[in-house]
Amino acid sequence: MTNRRGVAMLAALWLVVGITIVAMEFSLIGRERRQAGLAASDRARATAGALGAFAMTRAQLEAALRAGPTSTAGAIGSARAADPWLGVDSAFSGTMLVDSMRVEIRAVDLGTRLNANALSESEFRTLFSNLLGDFVLADQLAQAILDWRDSDEIARARGGERDDYLKAKLLRLPTNQSFRDLEELLDVKGMTPDIYAVVSPYLTTLGAAQVNLNTAPVPVLRVLPGMTDEIVARIQAIRSRGGRIASVNEVLPPVRTTVGRGAQDAVSVQSQAMSARASVLTTQLEVTMLAYASASARPVRLRVLVQRTNANGAPAAGVAAEEWR
Repeated sequence: MTNRRGVAMLAALWLVVGITIVAMEFSLIGRERRQAGLAASDRARATAGALGAFAMTRAQLEAALRAGPTSTAGAIGSARAADPWLGVDSAFSGTMLVDSMRVEIRAVDLGTRLNANALSESEFRTLFSNLLGDFVLADQLAQAILDWRDSDEIARARGGERDDYLKAKLLRLPTNQSFRDLEELLDVKGMTPDIYAVVSPYLTTLGAAQVNLNTAPVPVLRVLPGMTDEIVARIQAIRSRGGRIASVNEVLPPVRTTVGRGAQDAVSVQSQAMSARASVLTTQLEVTMLAYASASARPVRLRVLVQRTNANGAPAAGVAAEEWR
């Protein structure tokens, strides 16, 4: 009898343990599903907030195009009259509340940056040489970036393809395609966080690779074909006195009538090459929204390429591309 009671008690204990384990599993599953549900809900709210913030920002951009500046007095007012998106980085960036949700907005004039997917090896070399002050390092990085970006598996002398990355035990291998996000540069052979911090403010992965002569920083200007110290100095002089460059020819050196036909043709070629890559208006923007559904939730990022266009005869802010993350 005693043995039977002991077996029954042991069986009951095992039953209790089994029920407890099952209950804990259901509790964990329920908790995971609840967390997944909350995360999905936060993302949906943040997505709606990012879309709302962009809609309002886009309306402001279009209003600026159609209404123009409130005043055309002075050099700044005159410049804004010709280019309503001038100074977009400060005028349209900031924090917005969308139904009590915080959304950080950052607008960038793409004319102040160089498209990392369009630059040639020599152009990367020029940019990095000016920024880093080290031609050897600039040459190495330029070759490594082109090897990462091009479609072949043939490594340049100072670059690197898949086998070089494997030998160096690097975490990521070349994608052999265009950069989707600028942070991918950090995976390129030879790139360090310190170097990236120096070069990234001058680069982007969006846009038509047109450089705005009125707003682009000097390191970006120097990459343009045919750019010289004389032309850079001319551009800086116009800017420093609050003036606005109305055309590319305005900053090119004048053609002397005493020079031969060959010199005149050289200046014409220089003008055409620079005109193909330069502009004097803010026509493309990168607008990024970071929406925070809650303090603990991961923000939703919406990045939009906004293009200055015309809709039904009126200037408009068209969406050329968008990316979620």
